[in-house]
Amino acid sequence: MNDDGVPSLRARRRLDTEREIHRAALELFEEQGIQTTTVQQIADRAGVSSRTFFRYFTRKEHAALPGQHRMLAGVRGFETSAANPAELLRDIEAMAESVMALETSGDYGDHARVMRLLAKEPELLALAAAQDQVLAGELRARIASQVEAKVDSLTVLLLTEVAVAVWRASWARWGELAAGEKAYDPVEVYRETRAELRRVVG
Repeated sequence: MNDDGVPSLRARRRLDTEREIHRAALELFEEQGIQTTTVQQIADRAGVSSRTFFRYFTRKEHAALPGQHRMLAGVRGFETSAANPAELLRDIEAMAESVMALETSGDYGDHARVMRLLAKEPELLALAAAQDQVLAGELRARIASQVEAKVDSLTVLLLTEVAVAVWRASWARWGELAAGEKAYDPVEVYRETRAELRRVVG
């Protein structure tokens, strides 16, 4: 991104290619199921090579869940100099917002389709859950390496699990709203979800 927080031309091109692969995967998964769909079929429909596919996703199922792919990239680049839990939480939330901001209006309908796939494809749902654990583990390790002397390990664990849960709930909520065929800002959905959690837990 540039200094204004807008993705660079190169970043936009990468996002466009990622979205083409994602949509191709969704179409094929809906048409013939996940098990019978191959990476080559997805690549062919997206108009890219299989080598290009693997630059973006490590396996075909991941192509249906680009939000997790982007969040993982955000986690791996996460930087913080927080001196206390409150500052750390704000830094995590800012990172999550930056990931949600990468979604565009063209993705709204896609999220509703992903939610339907998750409902009927148990292996995709299991993969999503496993990826959430990967996210939590990598975020925890990333944070611990930067604030170990300032924030205790239990606090890091709790903040990590809560952050991933809020991100996952926001993503699911956005998918539900998208099913109503009305555009919602994903960042606003994330903020509302975060605010609701704080209201619930007091």
